Amino acid sequence: MSTIDSKAKQVTVTERKTVRELLQELDLSVDHVVLMNGKKMSLDEVIEENAVVVVLPLIAGG
Repeated sequence: MSTIDSKAKQVTVTERKTVRELLQELDLSVDHVVLMNGKKMSLDEVIEENAVVVVLPLIAGG
């Protein structure tokens, strides 16, 4: 894992796993928005090989 800035990290996924498993591996709650190649992912979807994955914190507004 490499740090891009103080809040972003780049991770290489080397084996088949779901979004939920990735969040657990990164010690993040499931209250994050996960995008794969620009598409919002559900927790049980499998991350594709060579995919670009972005994990964003859920933001509430008013």
